[in-house]
Amino acid sequence: MYTINGDTIMRDLEFKSFEIETKKTDTAGNLIISGHGAIFNNIDSGNEIIESPAFDKTLKERKGRIAFCYQHDIWNPIAKITKLETDAKGLYFEAVISAADMDIQTKIKEGILKELSIGYVVVSSRHETKNGVDVRILEELDLFEISLVTIAMNPLAMVEGMKSEEKRDFLNKEFDRLLAIVRNEKINFEIRKLKSLVLSGLETQGNQHESEPIMKASEMLNLLITNKD
Repeated sequence: MYTINGDTIMRDLEFKSFEIETKKTDTAGNLIISGHGAIFNNIDSGNEIIESPAFDKTLKERKGRIAFCYQHDIWNPIAKITKLETDAKGLYFEAVISAADMDIQTKIKEGILKELSIGYVVVSSRHETKNGVDVRILEELDLFEISLVTIAMNPLAMVEGMKSEEKRDFLNKEFDRLLAIVRNEKINFEIRKLKSLVLSGLETQGNQHESEPIMKASEMLNLLITNKD
């Protein structure tokens, strides 16, 4: 349980990634970026389908309270969302990054920072089988933030194509990096537990569900870092 903008959240915060679609600079030197934070009615890489009404309640009740952050740091917004709506393709947004954040602006213009992630809570969903695959249909989502991120959805989500020994080395380094960044003793303890669980799970090679604990750990780590204070 944690709180964002005064709202107490009981369910897990989840994430989906996407890329900036357009960027331009206005006459005041502000950088305007836009894109689609969600695509409707297609099966994504997480075997999920977002139905077109999924964000309707959020947009009706809290449209002006969606944060635009850097690295899912909900306490440090970096831009103002000027447009947030649904269209035939999905959830469309436009945001203005202030001229005061020239370092971030420059990295976006140079393509160093180009990935984004939305943070949301699943309010209602159902499961269906499509082409022999279990697919989760997301019926209603409570959107809380859009973030500019270095690697969308956490680096742990990228380990699927690695060999076992490469995964172990990569994950060791990532966990150690997080432990060095996060100074909170309680969260450090939880990260160490996750590290032990994930690395021990790599011993079960050949298990078709091997990626599940890794992906779950990825989501949990994002939550821990977002709520590090």
